[in-house]
Amino acid sequence: MAGLGAVNKLTDEEQQLLQNASDLVPVLREFGRRIDEDRHIPEELIQKISRAGLFKLGTPKKYGGYEVSIRALIEIISEVAKGNGSVGWVVQIINGNNFNASLLLDSEVLDSIFKHEEEIRFCSVLQARKAIVRKTEGGYFVERGLWGFGSGSKHATHALLNLMDPKAVQENPGMMLAVVPMSQIKIVDDWYTMSLKGSASNSLEINNLFIQEQYVVVQDQEFINKSSSMLRQLQGIDRYKPYANVISSLTTGISAILGLARGALEHFVDSAPRKGIAMTIHRSQAEVGHIQYKVGLAAMKVESAHLHINRSIENLENHIKNGEPFSKKEFAQIQTDIGYAAMLCTEAVDMVMVESGGSVIADSNPLSQIYRDIRGGANHALTTASTCLELYGRILFGLPPQHVLTISAAPLLKD
Repeated sequence: MAGLGAVNKLTDEEQQLLQNASDLVPVLREFGRRIDEDRHIPEELIQKISRAGLFKLGTPKKYGGYEVSIRALIEIISEVAKGNGSVGWVVQIINGNNFNASLLLDSEVLDSIFKHEEEIRFCSVLQARKAIVRKTEGGYFVERGLWGFGSGSKHATHALLNLMDPKAVQENPGMMLAVVPMSQIKIVDDWYTMSLKGSASNSLEINNLFIQEQYVVVQDQEFINKSSSMLRQLQGIDRYKPYANVISSLTTGISAILGLARGALEHFVDSAPRKGIAMTIHRSQAEVGHIQYKVGLAAMKVESAHLHINRSIENLENHIKNGEPFSKKEFAQIQTDIGYAAMLCTEAVDMVMVESGGSVIADSNPLSQIYRDIRGGANHALTTASTCLELYGRILFGLPPQHVLTISAAPLLKD
């Protein structure tokens, strides 16, 4: 199920990290109920993930990480999510944030962060619920700020927080991303949910904190104009810098959703031959025609999702390689590919849930946990299909975009 040519494009090191993730899948499944009951990932499991190198996928090599490709990041994290959705979500968030932090922050700032910890793990929230922030000499003073949802915050060393709340974003689409050590943040224990229970996506609170200017990246029009003018001059990983926001859609949104759908399908295919259908003479679901049809259709949905994800990666990589700006349609297509892929994965899980009988509603049934987790993941702002499809429709109609990522990227787009 990890096929369609993607895995063949991974380096030997990336293949080994993918194998490390595969080796952890049975262990993650054993921890499933405990993770949900504890509402976070047990420390012993965090250590296993760390020893497997799975928190350093998006960390630059100069800081001891693997700096894997975006394609490898998605394949490896989706494999983790096959074992457990909450773990996949946290591994996804931390690696995506580590990658994006390495793009956004100056090398001096990165040096100061990574030299103090053996393993840096960033959580993030890309819009404040409420933020009262004053520009002061040498930095910014946060009188009060509240952010939700801080996925993985319990296991993070730092947070990457947008100091702008909804009102500020509506007035000036963009971001003011601040790096804040978790020691300076209060984690509000309010993550009581039906979905991704173990992701520790608690709210984060800051009161009366000064943040030095070098630890804040203001992604305003001046920032984007400067980035767009340098498209052809940037080299190495720096070529990704102008596209950091849209890269977030790929690195912190879709991987776990894809893995959950793959895991649901594998579980159903493995269980169906040994399971009958209540109130019928059928002894094996696998022998029933309409279930064979549903499994085939569900599998095609997951594989189609993978194809859309691969297309978005290829479109992004080709533009970055050539230093070329996107058209609005090309840029919107990347965002829509991700939202549409999330929708297809969710539909696939819905289909196998329907055919799983009444026992599937038990908390102990793996499909029940997958169903809850993928529903929460697909509702994330970066993967909500309705928002992404509206964006694509607006562009096709020649209307201005409504999505903040596309609006803020205007200087990077062709007229």
